[in-house]
Amino acid sequence: MSTTRTLLEGFTEHHRVLDEAFSAARQAVDKADWETAPGAFHRFWNAIEIHMTTEEDSLFPVYEARYGQENPTTGILRKGHRDLRGFFEEIGETIADHDSAEASALMGTVAQILIHHDEKEETEFYPMVTPLILHPEDVLSRLAGPPGGSP
Repeated sequence: MSTTRTLLEGFTEHHRVLDEAFSAARQAVDKADWETAPGAFHRFWNAIEIHMTTEEDSLFPVYEARYGQENPTTGILRKGHRDLRGFFEEIGETIADHDSAEASALMGTVAQILIHHDEKEETEFYPMVTPLILHPEDVLSRLAGPPGGSP
């Protein structure tokens, strides 16, 4: 398997893992299962924080060194990360308040944002950054951070 394919596959696969974790949290919220929802959401939140931080610390700087600091691709992705972090804070609060309707609405919005964000990464960013990463296995190993807890 080529290095290029490995990095692209690894991050794309991690998107699917995150999708499953988010889906589990949404299902718990939709059922108003307040014993399961907080833990499920925080496991997702922790995992996606590891994912975003890995991109920001390991991929974005390499990409920007090659294509420029003011690159629109990483600018859009960074803004997406900031926006998502804000939504995660709000969702965490609504879950703590046992507000199923508001949490569900916010999670629906986040689901749509994630679809578009992941698509941009998978079709534009990862294919361009992959050849620039000399040791993809080191970067991919960071995605396997310990699940659980909150960021």
